[in-house]
Amino acid sequence: MALRAASQAEAAARGAGDDAALAGALYARGRALNRLGQSQEALGALLECVAFLPGGQLRAQALAWREAACAQRNLACDSEALEYLGLALRLAQEAADPALEVDLIEDLAQAHAGQEDHGAALHALHGSLRVRRTLPGQPGLAHTLVRLAQVQLRACAPAAGGPGTGAAASTPDASPAGGDGPDLQAAQGTLLEALHLLDGPSGPRGADEPDPGERLALRGEAHSALAHVHLRRGDPAAAQESALAALAALRQAGATRQALQVLPELARAQVAQGEAASALAGLRAALTLNPPDLLLAEHAALHLAACEACEALGDHAGALGHHRAFHALDSRRRDLHAHERTRATQARVGLDATREEARLHRMRGEELEAEVQVRTAQLARSQRAVIDLLASCAEFRDEPLGPHTRWVGDAAQAVALALGSAPAEAAQLGLAARLHDVGKIGIPDSILLKRGPLLPDEWAHMAEHTRLGARLLTQPGAVDGGPLLQLAAQIALTHHECWDGSGYPAGLMGEAIPLGGRIVRVVDTFDALVSARPYKDGWPAAEALSYLSEHAGELFDPVVVGIFADLHSAGRLPERT
Repeated sequence: MALRAASQAEAAARGAGDDAALAGALYARGRALNRLGQSQEALGALLECVAFLPGGQLRAQALAWREAACAQRNLACDSEALEYLGLALRLAQEAADPALEVDLIEDLAQAHAGQEDHGAALHALHGSLRVRRTLPGQPGLAHTLVRLAQVQLRACAPAAGGPGTGAAASTPDASPAGGDGPDLQAAQGTLLEALHLLDGPSGPRGADEPDPGERLALRGEAHSALAHVHLRRGDPAAAQESALAALAALRQAGATRQALQVLPELARAQVAQGEAASALAGLRAALTLNPPDLLLAEHAALHLAACEACEALGDHAGALGHHRAFHALDSRRRDLHAHERTRATQARVGLDATREEARLHRMRGEELEAEVQVRTAQLARSQRAVIDLLASCAEFRDEPLGPHTRWVGDAAQAVALALGSAPAEAAQLGLAARLHDVGKIGIPDSILLKRGPLLPDEWAHMAEHTRLGARLLTQPGAVDGGPLLQLAAQIALTHHECWDGSGYPAGLMGEAIPLGGRIVRVVDTFDALVSARPYKDGWPAAEALSYLSEHAGELFDPVVVGIFADLHSAGRLPERT
């Protein structure tokens, strides 16, 4: 109903050319899509909403960025979610809206927890808790307490060891971090305070208080977390009682996904009490009744718990079957997340151009040709701004502290000029070169951010970033595949080819490698050598230049290496900051 109403309002606003009404309708549609789990479509609507919001509506902008961050988090784009939440928080501070500030601090804490940065998450939540206790009526206090307890539990959780470790993880001596330690006691105390608030009279509902359904769902989450505490403390009877209370509240609230997430804890409590057969029957019934395509993570967790129940029953064949199903679903979920991350990035590339083109079409029948030309120039600038943002996003996941992509682009432009390219062509090559590593957006964090050496299969996956980048930049919707993105796709695909044919992905040789790929090969290698990384110190520039010269004619185009060295000696390369 909400989605239909928002779509109708959007159509009416577009027809009337009412940007303010269109922004409101787009926000409503994006919010409704997020609630329905259609995060990709929600993200597109919300980013367009931001474009149509007037500059002075700071609170509305903050809310739109917050909702867009929710969509990015659902798409497993954690870096983008953090970026959006940080922007929303700054807008809320400028709008002097303390309640929204606190909500956004908690959202940031949740995003940090999703990236396993529990220290940052706990710091933010403790700060939020202090603020909420000082507000009249303490609005949202129970919500903050539940979120704090959930992060406390994640922070003190034993390391996962795969199938067969779930039962062990629920015993007091499963790991040095388990048992009845201070963190676990703190989580239990936090949950009991939250349940005391949630089980008491709700009173009149204020603007910041949850409705009855949300209150029930929050109570269910609190009982679910408490069940986990009891399992970790070796009290399966209490864990079963809390899990059953969580199921009742979540099912009454219509929170199907959260209810499924409780079932593994309930099953482990039953197994610990010698009721493995009953636990297995409940898990298999849940696997039968719920569609796996929409609940991959939940189904994977159910199969893992079922594997443990089979082990307790001595059914090793059944355990193996559930073990395999767990890994198949988990792998599929990771692949879908990588795909959605790529789709989300592509949508960001094309969004600004689409929006400006729509405005341009409205103007063509209303304004003078001179004004149309101005808007056309604005469209070109907007396209370049989106490309700049996309390049920064790719670099942020890999090296959040270094302006790598900008320097590579500026240096590539300088080399192209020195090789005789026209200034406009060199500038276009420099801008396109900034997207040489955009395919890394589709590489899982476990590989991209790994501190140790990559295994052969991980290296093969990493090498795919060349093809991923080219595919992203040439798909329909990527700013209509104009010359700039065509050049960027060519560079993304060929910047790891080698002069002697030993590179990848196609093993091109010599001048068969496009000039842009040959230039970026040299510039990118130099910057990688002189940059400090988690696994190495930066090289002195002289050593990096010596490396390039030693491998000229082998890995690198010797003419490009010579030009690059001359520019460096003459101080004509851009300054590295």
